[in-house]
Amino acid sequence: MIGDPMGPFAYEDLRPHADALLAEAERRGTVLRLMGGMAIRERARDLGGLETAGRRYADLDVVGRLAEVRSLDEVFRGLGYEPDQAVNTQFGTVRRIYHHPAGFHVDLVFERLEFCHEIDLRGRLELVPRTLAPADLALQKLQIVERNEKDVIDLFLLLLNHELRDRDPAGIELDRIVGLTADDWGLYTTATDFLADALVLATRTPMRDDARALIAERIGELRGRMEAAPKSARWRLRSRVGRRIRWYRVVEEVI
Repeated sequence: MIGDPMGPFAYEDLRPHADALLAEAERRGTVLRLMGGMAIRERARDLGGLETAGRRYADLDVVGRLAEVRSLDEVFRGLGYEPDQAVNTQFGTVRRIYHHPAGFHVDLVFERLEFCHEIDLRGRLELVPRTLAPADLALQKLQIVERNEKDVIDLFLLLLNHELRDRDPAGIELDRIVGLTADDWGLYTTATDFLADALVLATRTPMRDDARALIAERIGELRGRMEAAPKSARWRLRSRVGRRIRWYRVVEEVI
């Protein structure tokens, strides 16, 4: 058993289980990709002097296709996971949960992130191996309203390890992020709030000086592109209401 069965797990504890899931899905011809903090950590070759050794993860977050849900169920069952019948029955076309005997669970969603804001992932699951594309990993963080320091550090790792590029899924696709935020005032507001907080936190988070400078530069470039992009009529109409009406959904944890 890995550590405390009810407690969080280190990256090194969960990585073999992630490898096994992805390999089994590939063997069955089923698309499955890591997302969230574990995916970001996997893509981070340079940790920038950030304190990551003590980081713990409560679960594995993955995304697949609803059309392949039966095959995905077989992937999990074949590796000894127990489906969460209550959650899967109630939310099974949006989200499913599978429990591993080691004490962690896997949270599976289908081609869409539906948290504080909705991010459509159709057509984007096979852009890079193993994980969501870096731009989508960034959007998963940028759409969080009630963020914490771990969320911001995850963004730091993404920015440190990926260039900002247009139309290149190997980097953080500026056109992907800018296109979504220029059409949705709510997402734009949450994302720019996140980036403003991240820029402040970057000044006081222990890391290498060169990493700090690069992260700040890329935050500035991303904010600049988002702010300068022409906005849709929908964006402009919603902006007139502003923050007087809540612009995001409150995320209620299922478990």
